[in-house]
Amino acid sequence: MFIRWLAWTKLNVLNAMAFSILGLLFVTKPSTLVPSVVLLLFGLAVLQSHALRAQFVNLFRSGEYTAIARAMLVWFGVQLLLGLLHSDTERFYFPDNALRMLMALVVLLMIATPQTKTWFICGMVVAGSAAMCWAIYQWPPGPWLRAKATTNNPIYFGNLSAIVMMMAVTISLLVKGGGLWLRIFIGVAAFGGCLGAMASMSRSSFAVVLCVLPLVVLPQSVRIRRWLVGGMLVLAMLVTMGLAQSPTLQSKLRIHEVVVDVQLMAEGNHSSSLGARVSMWQAAWQMFKEKPLLGFGQRAFPAEFKQRVDDGRVPRTQMYGQPHSDVLHAMSSGGVLKLSAYLGLLIAPWLFFYRHYKTAKNQSADRLMPVLGMQLVAAYFLFGLMNSSLDLQIYSTTYAVLVCLLAKLTCIDKELAV
Repeated sequence: MFIRWLAWTKLNVLNAMAFSILGLLFVTKPSTLVPSVVLLLFGLAVLQSHALRAQFVNLFRSGEYTAIARAMLVWFGVQLLLGLLHSDTERFYFPDNALRMLMALVVLLMIATPQTKTWFICGMVVAGSAAMCWAIYQWPPGPWLRAKATTNNPIYFGNLSAIVMMMAVTISLLVKGGGLWLRIFIGVAAFGGCLGAMASMSRSSFAVVLCVLPLVVLPQSVRIRRWLVGGMLVLAMLVTMGLAQSPTLQSKLRIHEVVVDVQLMAEGNHSSSLGARVSMWQAAWQMFKEKPLLGFGQRAFPAEFKQRVDDGRVPRTQMYGQPHSDVLHAMSSGGVLKLSAYLGLLIAPWLFFYRHYKTAKNQSADRLMPVLGMQLVAAYFLFGLMNSSLDLQIYSTTYAVLVCLLAKLTCIDKELAV
C-alpha cells in the first residue's frame, strides 16, 4: 500500500508544486503554505523510504544537481555553525529558513511529466491575475497606503509580483507553440504582475527590468526581436513622458520621495526610508570591519546599531532588526564565512542554468527554463541589495523551490528519455 501511494505521489506531486509555488502565492495565507506542506509530506516520505533516502544523499555526491544541493547544504551548515559559535553572546539561533531551503531539494527527487511545465505556466497566470485583483482592490489612495495582498508586506508583494511579470514576459517570447490564447493569458499575467508591483510602490521591484533587458538578444526570430526592441522603446518613451507630465504618477512610484530623501540626507536628516538604509548600511559595514571572519551573530544587529547611533558613529534614525541588505546582513552577522555561503547560494544555481543555456540546441524553447533560472537568481541578488530577502520565510522558500523546480524542468527532456 505504501509503495503504491509513494509511486502515485512521486508521479503527481511535482505538478502540484509547479502550480502552487506561484499560483497560490497571492491566494493563501501564509503565502507559501501549500508548498511548505508538500515539502514536509514528501520529506517524511524520504525519511520513510530507503530508496528515496539514497537518492537524496546522492544529490550531494554526483549528478546534474550536485552544485545546487551542496550550496543549499553549505548555507544551512554555515548558519547552524555560526549560531553555535555565537551562542555564548546571544540566544542560540536555529536557521529554520535555511532548513526549509535544504528541504526544498526534495523537489529534485520528484518525477517530472510532460505536463509539469504546463502546470507551472498555469500557476504563473493565476499569480498574475491574483496580483492584478489585489492591486485594483488595494490600489493606494495615498503615499503611505500600499498594496500587500496576502504577504502582509508591500515590499514582498511588489518584488514577487515583479518576478511573475518577468517570467511572463520571458515565457511569452521564448515559449514554443501554444497559440494565441496562451499568449493572451501570459500577457494578462505580465500586466497583472506589473500592476501589482506598481500598487505595492516597492522601488526594488523595478530591478527586474535589468533582468528582462537581455532578452533583446535571445529570440532567434528577427521578427520577434524587432517587435521586442520596438515595444521596449515605445514603452520607455511612454513611461518617460508619463513621469515627466504626471506629478501623481511620480508620487505613486515614489520618485519624488527619492529626491526628498537625498535632500534630507544632505541636511543631516536620515529619518527617511533611503536615509535609514544608508545609516544601517554604515553600521553593518563597521560591524564587518570589526569582526570580518565570523561577524557578530544573527540577532546582534539591533543592539549594535543602537549603540553606534548613540555613540554618533552613524546618523540617527529609526531602529531596525537587520540592515536591509542581504550582502551586508551576511557580512555583519557572519563575516566572510556567511558571505561566501550566501554568494555560493546564488552563483551555483546561476552557473547551472548558464551551462544548460549554452548547451541548449533550440535557441528558444530549450533555453526557456535556463533563462528563467538565471533571471530568478539575478532578481534575488538585486532585491538583496536593498532588502534582506533570504533570511525571510516567504523569500527563502520561494527562491529554493523555484530554483529546484526550474532546474528539474531544465533537465526534463533528459529524465523523460531515461
